[in-house]
Amino acid sequence: MQVELNSIWRVYNLDGLGDGLYRVLQLYIREHIVILFPLFESKTLQRPLKLNIDLLNEAIKVGNAQLSSYELPYYQLQSEDNISESYLVKRDEKYRLIIELVSDPNFLLNLVERPRSKTIPIHAKAHNTYVQNIYRALNLYWKYGQERNALLPSYMNSGGRGKSRVAGVTKRGSPIQLSSPSIEVPEGVNTTERDKVLFLKAMKEFGLKGEEVKFSRVYDKMLKEYYTEELIAAESESREALVPNYRAFVYWAKKLVPPQIRIHKQTNQGDFDRNRRGLKGSATDHTEVPGSCFELDATVLDVHIVSDFQRNHVLGRPTVYCVVDKESRMIVGLHVSMEYASWRAGRQALINSFTSKKDYCAEFGIEIDEADWPCNHIPQRLLCDRGEFICQDAENLAVPLIGHLSIAPPYRAELKGIVEHRFKILNDKLVHELLGTTKGRHYIRGDRDPRLDATLTLREITTLLIDEVLEHNSSIFEDLAKQSTLLIESGLSPTPLNYWNLHVKAQRHALSRADEAHIRSRLLPTVKVTMTGKGIRLNDQMYYESDHADFETWKVIARNNGSWKLDALVDHDNSSFIFVRLEEESGFTRCYLKKESANFAHRHQADILYFGDWIKLENNKDKPTKKSIERHQRRNQVIETAKEEAALAPSLSSKSERTKGMKARRREATLAQRVEDVEDQLRQAKPDIESDLPSEHLGDKKKKIISILKRKRVNDNES
Repeated sequence: MQVELNSIWRVYNLDGLGDGLYRVLQLYIREHIVILFPLFESKTLQRPLKLNIDLLNEAIKVGNAQLSSYELPYYQLQSEDNISESYLVKRDEKYRLIIELVSDPNFLLNLVERPRSKTIPIHAKAHNTYVQNIYRALNLYWKYGQERNALLPSYMNSGGRGKSRVAGVTKRGSPIQLSSPSIEVPEGVNTTERDKVLFLKAMKEFGLKGEEVKFSRVYDKMLKEYYTEELIAAESESREALVPNYRAFVYWAKKLVPPQIRIHKQTNQGDFDRNRRGLKGSATDHTEVPGSCFELDATVLDVHIVSDFQRNHVLGRPTVYCVVDKESRMIVGLHVSMEYASWRAGRQALINSFTSKKDYCAEFGIEIDEADWPCNHIPQRLLCDRGEFICQDAENLAVPLIGHLSIAPPYRAELKGIVEHRFKILNDKLVHELLGTTKGRHYIRGDRDPRLDATLTLREITTLLIDEVLEHNSSIFEDLAKQSTLLIESGLSPTPLNYWNLHVKAQRHALSRADEAHIRSRLLPTVKVTMTGKGIRLNDQMYYESDHADFETWKVIARNNGSWKLDALVDHDNSSFIFVRLEEESGFTRCYLKKESANFAHRHQADILYFGDWIKLENNKDKPTKKSIERHQRRNQVIETAKEEAALAPSLSSKSERTKGMKARRREATLAQRVEDVEDQLRQAKPDIESDLPSEHLGDKKKKIISILKRKRVNDNES
């Protein structure tokens, strides 16, 4: 290793030199000598030392001399413009004393070869100063790098800076400033060493117990605990208590307890790691390209929603799942439901992340191109919470599909800072402006209940969130420009969409794809549906059909020979379709909702469950009414009257006589009924004429009517 001027070397076990740091002042190649200056923290003056270059090189080879560094004082590391004029004058005065010596190339060689040389005494006499003054200036010059600023005055420890002084009798500190001169100001007391001990004890006892406590509270408790006798005596003697004032306590408490210790002791480890620790870098430091890591998290939306079937029924606050690409800030997946945060809802968010968004947006009436939200990929790693994905289902189902599943520690939300910040963006830009919003705060007495303003349904909330996600993916984030040069090279604005597209196009990503049916079969649980003559039945309410060539044949078989069970995958976000294993050894086929079940199209599972619950409640409320009871009683009365009249009829000789001549009696009854119907019609049409006719005319009219009816009956029989 090459030995250079002003380089610093740490020396061990080298003959003629003590262990420590040395600065190389000069190299004399012809004499094979290197001049070293010891960098010892000592007030005594040091002299340069000579060492054979070959000996130093050998020590470097065997490791007894290692290249090191020496930190310069802060006051030397500043430009000329920031140094006061008085300091520059003093520096230049010292430099003029030694400039002739340090400019001589043979000065150091003569100094180490001839320890009793008269060069420095003669030089001191010529400048009318002391020899020690020359040596002090040379020591500073050699110690701090052989440059002019090494001679700057060092006042950093002048006046005992940083040292505590023992309090005397005279009161220190400024007195209390009052505007009224007539009011007498108490003199107060100096803070003694005993007071400092009590200050530190009070801070440990009352102020460093795992929660943030105000200094005023600690001061009050300290006086009551440790200055009880003085306070009681001062009150009884009607004088000012001789205790340290609050300002003195705060000053010494901050000095005796370093701020880093006070911050640690006034919180728990979880809160410190989340909100108080020093930041080590950016959230994207460990991700290189899009797809390296997706972050998944859930939160309860700050807005109440209503039922899609009955808008006057409030359902509460839905849960939203967000999946975000950590590198590009792209929101790649979304799921909104009434489910609580769980694996059941989390897997729906994963399915949405891994599948096409064009069809998903179309279900909510939003028409987009694939390029508007081109996220239907599987990441290299998924980072999520313990709550949803620390179960066995997630390990068995998600890990084979994704590859690596990372579970964040408890109470460490900052480890998923990207997705957490997306929730804040969605709240600030959308949710907190909606009807029924809680605005992210607890109910305050006097506030209007936000549930009374709830208006939007789950489907409408999802539609608004999709639009806001599309807006977010096209918004500018300045940090993206710092992560990659592709945006600058292409001249595109730093948006998540541009960042994603550019890296995918340049093949700088860690994304992969899978078939939709494969993704659903991996993540969704298998449920049983029934093949019936009407189609595939789910939940006894919805029927589905398929484009399979044999589907109509299976319906015929099911209607005539009985139904059978099939395996299906149900998407809780959209009831318009399901995936069914139609044959025992086949994959899952997409089946669509039939027209007769159109009321359930595009419904969320929460709406389907609400409908089922509503049916149950209506059935439970189905009790006989007053009119229903009256109809029941009237029916019983008619039956009883008929039984009584039947009992009064003359008895018959045999059972066959009761049924004999049924057809003839039926014809007579029919004719009699027709006569009665005609009479009723005539009576309603000409009530006045009929009332004036004699009885014999009415008899003739009846005969004529009967004759006509007989002819009609004969014609009926002939036909």
